[in-house]
Amino acid sequence: MSSLTHALLVVLCLGRTMAYIEKILENDSVCSLNFFSTNLNLSGREDQSAMVIKDNQYFQKWSGKHEFNCKFTVTSSLGLGVFAVIQHLSFRRNAQGQCIDYIQFRHADKTISVLDLNIKFKPSSDSWSEKICGKLNAFEANVDNESYQGSDGNDDKEIKNSFIDHKGMIEVKIFLGNKTIESSEELKFEIVFTAFQECKYDNGHWKSCGRKTCIFKDFFNDGKLNCPYKSCKDENGCRQDISVLNSNYMSTTTLGTKVVAATVACLVTMILVFIAFLWIFRHCGPAFCCMGNPNSHPHSSEMQPVPRLDTMGVVATAPPDFMVASGTEVRTADKDLPPSYESLFPSK
Repeated sequence: MSSLTHALLVVLCLGRTMAYIEKILENDSVCSLNFFSTNLNLSGREDQSAMVIKDNQYFQKWSGKHEFNCKFTVTSSLGLGVFAVIQHLSFRRNAQGQCIDYIQFRHADKTISVLDLNIKFKPSSDSWSEKICGKLNAFEANVDNESYQGSDGNDDKEIKNSFIDHKGMIEVKIFLGNKTIESSEELKFEIVFTAFQECKYDNGHWKSCGRKTCIFKDFFNDGKLNCPYKSCKDENGCRQDISVLNSNYMSTTTLGTKVVAATVACLVTMILVFIAFLWIFRHCGPAFCCMGNPNSHPHSSEMQPVPRLDTMGVVATAPPDFMVASGTEVRTADKDLPPSYESLFPSK
């Protein structure tokens, strides 16, 4: 039963991720290695307003003969902003802790798209963000700037492995150093881009996920962190419970939280029932025994043993009341008395 439940949850989780536009780095012409930058556009449809970009073991045989420098731009339609959140990352560092491989973001300038290419009239005036590398998981990421808060002082804090562009244009760089990958190392990544709108409260199909921003409601509780805030509101908190194997990466899903909660609730219920049974048995055990054993009934004839004739003695008892009331019956009883001593041994 538990296997069936787990399988249904996996199918449900994978089914919900079908709303994402999915791009494989090596198969879908994501990267541009020249002056032009590939443009990846988020659809205006609500259920298609998020995109997953990942590798498919492309880096696992990295020879390191040259550097890999991939650039692309993610834009949104309808004037929506864009969140970028790195879900999983395993990029190398050197002995000094510096990034050999890394991911960077920056705000993109206005471009003209021609055949899915972004033609820039001038380089972006914004600098690249800090290099992101090492091993990380979106559900365990730390806060980038603990002292930073919104104007109201109560907004969520941003996590390190994220980037926000309110104009809906994010440029991405994925860089691999010219160093051969070792057998004990792995290179992989997954980034989720999500269109968002400004809002204070839930708005129809859009739900608030922190700092006065909303995303499409179906991206809540789907195993992917869409909103780049420490609270992880769209996933009911940053706690991973069950890992679901999806393609060649492990996708953490908070749908497992429901399974774990149900399991814990079942165990607690069983313990409470067991304790209640022990209490009832301790306080009402004899009653249960009497009910279960018909021979223990106080009025049962089987509880009164039949006397044996060879061992039965004469016991003198008072005559019953009905015999005292009738003198005839008493005299009749006297006939059975033994003869007197005088009649047996008369005096000389």
